[in-house]
Amino acid sequence: MKWRCEWCGKPQEENDPPCDNCGHGTFEKAVKPMGPERTDEESTPGGSVWVCQDCGRQHQRNSPPCRRCGGADFEREAVADTDPLDEIGTGWRDVVEPKYVVGYAVVALLVGVLVLGFLGVVSLPGAGGQTADGPPPAIPDAPGAGDSVDGLDIAAVEDAYTATYNERRVGGGAGELTRNGSVDRAAAYYNKATVDARYGDGDPPSREAFDRFPLACERPTVVGYQVAYDRTGTALSSFADESALGSALADRYVERGAPYRSATAGTIGVDIHVAPDGRVFVTHVLC
Repeated sequence: MKWRCEWCGKPQEENDPPCDNCGHGTFEKAVKPMGPERTDEESTPGGSVWVCQDCGRQHQRNSPPCRRCGGADFEREAVADTDPLDEIGTGWRDVVEPKYVVGYAVVALLVGVLVLGFLGVVSLPGAGGQTADGPPPAIPDAPGAGDSVDGLDIAAVEDAYTATYNERRVGGGAGELTRNGSVDRAAAYYNKATVDARYGDGDPPSREAFDRFPLACERPTVVGYQVAYDRTGTALSSFADESALGSALADRYVERGAPYRSATAGTIGVDIHVAPDGRVFVTHVLC
């Protein structure tokens, strides 16, 4: 090209201002013919600059005269393609050294424990395992059956109870709840202390002890009731499976017409215990 913009130095096909790059209105003749404009990245792997041979000023384009001294002799010089980590002596492989991997694993473990503590799956010392008033009370070893009865697994009965209760809540316009380990333990304390006080020699549940469970709400709702299958002539062994018994126990509560209470944290805890005479004690706690 024989012409270039006076302001930005862009090569031009002819002397026909303004410049389509910067809008300047004056072109000048190039000192020497210029080829098609190429980016530095296309010409040199690491990039390059044009250096004035009179004063050393670097320019992005071969567009004399030099803006510092007015010199017209430019030469291209390559820019080294270097890794920024070379200057500090650290390579990319350093981040996977054993000491770093161990650090990452420890952080991941701590985060996992905190999440489980928040969900109530594990107790965190000084955080989720106790309140300001002390550790939670022990869950009584109440008379009767708390693990299985007549071939039915009580833990599975509790799961079925929760599922049916949630179905009834949703059908009644209330929100679905999630089982929570801390709330489960609070329900177990209340339910089994009730059975122990009636059939054993234990104390009934106390509000002070119940409040020491680390729950995620200030005012949990405790619902406790009994189903006297011993009086109806219906044996627990007559239920086909755990799902049938759990659904029947939940429907007994619903049939009473009690309102579905709110749960600020959206969680529920359930405990079912069969007394020595076959009476079924049910407690669910909403939080």
